[in-house]
Amino acid sequence: MKETWDATPAGYDPWDDYGYDEEDEEGEEQEAGTAAVDGAGADEDYELGELIDDEITLGWWTGPDGADGEQISLYVRDYESCASTPSADLKPYDSQYEGYMGNHGNTLDRWYRRAAVVVWPRERAFAARGEAGSRWALEELQARITTGDRDGARAAAESLAPFWKGSGVRPGQLGSALRVAEGLQAPGTAAMLLEPFRIGALTPEYADDLAAVAKRYGVPWLGQVTEGWFGGAQNRFEEHRYDWTERLPQLCAALSSARSPEVAQLLSTGAWAQVDGELRLWAETGPAEIRRAQLERLSLPLLRILEAADTKLRGRIMAALRSYPDTVLECLLPMLRHAAQEQTEGEPRAAGLGAVARECGDRLGALARRAPRAADDWSVAWTGCGCELCGTLAGAFLGSRSRQTLEWPLAKDGRRHVHSRIDTAELPVDHQTRRQGRPHRLVLTKTEELFSHELATRRQAGADLTWLASTWNLSGEVGAEPRP
Repeated sequence: MKETWDATPAGYDPWDDYGYDEEDEEGEEQEAGTAAVDGAGADEDYELGELIDDEITLGWWTGPDGADGEQISLYVRDYESCASTPSADLKPYDSQYEGYMGNHGNTLDRWYRRAAVVVWPRERAFAARGEAGSRWALEELQARITTGDRDGARAAAESLAPFWKGSGVRPGQLGSALRVAEGLQAPGTAAMLLEPFRIGALTPEYADDLAAVAKRYGVPWLGQVTEGWFGGAQNRFEEHRYDWTERLPQLCAALSSARSPEVAQLLSTGAWAQVDGELRLWAETGPAEIRRAQLERLSLPLLRILEAADTKLRGRIMAALRSYPDTVLECLLPMLRHAAQEQTEGEPRAAGLGAVARECGDRLGALARRAPRAADDWSVAWTGCGCELCGTLAGAFLGSRSRQTLEWPLAKDGRRHVHSRIDTAELPVDHQTRRQGRPHRLVLTKTEELFSHELATRRQAGADLTWLASTWNLSGEVGAEPRP
């Protein structure tokens, strides 16, 4: 049990919160914050006001006979409980005080451990236990299916629907859930049982269970289930969302061995859809330091997807890669380096990597052989967001070969927009505001980085092309040292 009380230290003066007494008697600065209260009874130094909030959670239970105890996690609403002894008459096992923080604080949290007798109507027995412990529910459903009580198992499973998605199902229970889902022979209820899982729970050991459930309900049905597992846009920025792709080639091989190549194709296609969305996002997003880090992070998942993909999907992947700007090299080259490091002597390379290497070679060759910029050419190719301000910036200033500076009278919002576009695109343009007159003038100056960046790009392309040609046996001209 946790209770949150409005509380203040003994002798508290509310004017202290407004800075009228910033030093204590010894001349040391007072600081508001959080203080752990040492000992069960040490929070007696605080004066309690009103009870702000309380919550009850069941963390462990056992049957009346004392057997089969299990760890659970079940929230109990206040109207579902009653106590013969108020918690205020007990001593908390832990307390924590938070001082005044401006718009919140002056609160004391108290935690208590209490025992309870849990009672429910007999007809609600399965749902009550199922809500508290998903492992037990899956085991009970499987037992009913095994003994031939399929109708009873269906009815019991349907009683889980109101809370099953938030019941704390763990990734390791996916195998049990798949077997129960297949045994129920009820597509809607089976889909509900599988809904709480995420794609990261998949491992090669579940290949036979996946194949069985796909055979029972069909691959389109499984496609709808796995669409929820992938999570869509809401899963885009989860830190470890691609860890599971490390196992994808083995999982797809196991599914093919289980005579379910359609499921393997379903999973590899779903994984590619995730990576494709992020590649498109980051290949066109600056600043460069962030873009490079994000694209390199996608290199290993892309490699595993190519290793797992069939011929049709590899063709789609290559068509998409060719449509990206040259920044996609910041993903493809690290991917090819991963593949080269992992390959053992005499082992054939994964299908599709040769095509990726040739695509990189074509792009790098074009970059390395690009003619040096003329000394008097100060033009910068850029389109902007399409607004009138970006049109003026791109056309009248950046697109000019000879114009190096621009003094532009702009109001604050306009200056802010131009500043952000220059910084986001990392244009070789210095921008300062001259605060004279109304409106102030935005002074833009093209920098020498325009020339040095292009030279560095050609040199790096030449070095990458030399490595690519030697490691991936590409024929043709490789990057000679570009002209300064």
